[in-house]
Amino acid sequence: MMRIIISLLLVLVMLSATCAGMAAPGQTTVILAGDYWDGLANRPQGYVEILVVDGKIAEIGKSVIRPEGAKIIDLSTRFVMPGFIDTHIHLTGGPKVVANLASLNDAALALAGVSACEKVLNNGFTTVRDAGDFSINAWVVAELKKAVEAGDIRGPRIVHGGHMISAVGGHFDFSGLLRNGITMQQVSVAEGVIEVKRVVHSEVSHGAEWIKVAGSGGFMSPSDGPDDVSYSQEEMNALVAAARDLGKHVLVHAYGDEAVHRAAIAGVRSIEHGSLSSVSTLEMLAQKGIYMVPTQIAVVANARETAKGNLNMYVPEWTREKNVKYAGKILECANNLAKSDVRIALGTDLGTFDFSVNGATEFSEMVRNGISPLRALKAGTSVAAEMLELNTGSIIVGKRADLVAMPGNPFEDISVTEKVNFVMKDGVVYREDK
Repeated sequence: MMRIIISLLLVLVMLSATCAGMAAPGQTTVILAGDYWDGLANRPQGYVEILVVDGKIAEIGKSVIRPEGAKIIDLSTRFVMPGFIDTHIHLTGGPKVVANLASLNDAALALAGVSACEKVLNNGFTTVRDAGDFSINAWVVAELKKAVEAGDIRGPRIVHGGHMISAVGGHFDFSGLLRNGITMQQVSVAEGVIEVKRVVHSEVSHGAEWIKVAGSGGFMSPSDGPDDVSYSQEEMNALVAAARDLGKHVLVHAYGDEAVHRAAIAGVRSIEHGSLSSVSTLEMLAQKGIYMVPTQIAVVANARETAKGNLNMYVPEWTREKNVKYAGKILECANNLAKSDVRIALGTDLGTFDFSVNGATEFSEMVRNGISPLRALKAGTSVAAEMLELNTGSIIVGKRADLVAMPGNPFEDISVTEKVNFVMKDGVVYREDK
């Protein structure tokens, strides 16, 4: 019944939406780029023309063929690069959702998701991996994904990460927020080898394309901390094995070094946050080819302000206490990550804070923390696409035509990624500022 309600709600949103400025899906387009970067090269590559046919890149060169009837888009005064990819986002989140999670219904989460999809796409993110549906007993992100794919709402391509599987009292167990004596049904709370395997199967049966696991506690959860370890090695191995048997990868929320280490031993594909990882554990991740999604605007920026004595008074007291306790270690780890050979993919953790924040600030934050502009830009394009195994993230013939443009060179000023004024996804123009 709840799924039907959510679907009807999304249809109502569709009826009120506008598609002004969008090109027809079958449109043949020639883009004139004043300067561009293909997502792979070590530097910008100068003027180029890009032919887009049926949503894919058909030709690239200093002068491409211009089929009769092709739409010409002149971006000769702008910098063109692949559409951004956010590999860690919570589309059904936001401050109001987080503050009232135990009382909000799934219709409210669906509305929050529709709004988030519009904002994220407008900022240049053509693909996102949702890293945890905020519904505790339904699969709202699955419905958002369907609505975007059907063209009912405007939004990025969504890779569905299901719910965050959590131990009792763990990072996604919200029963601790209720007064004593009240119980809460939560579809992703599980312990023990048999039960965690069952939940993995349940998530996949509801459309999850990745399996999200809370390997450690966190800062916002009331009953655990970043250094707490949620699952034994046996349970973590079972989670990864169950996902692998169903053809799915695992992403693990893990702050503390032991939680990151156990996840790496189990063979996960990506570590989310990893903000307290030791140098030896970072070396292990690099050797095993495990990706790190450091979500630095959510974690490192806050640690830097906390270390200066600027405490966030809009979060619960238990969160402030943990922020103070771990700020120094987080800053140290960020420095070590920049020096490491770990494959970094961009993730913002938007949804745990407000979508009024432009997720592209993650590029600048990574550079501020010692990551080179090239490595940061690849983290949000080609490396992210590689991690997600998607046919996007680079401007190459045969790839999806996901492109953004901005009024400057991000290799010289990384902050221009926050000034995107042209967005194309699958050959369809969703934003074109004149």
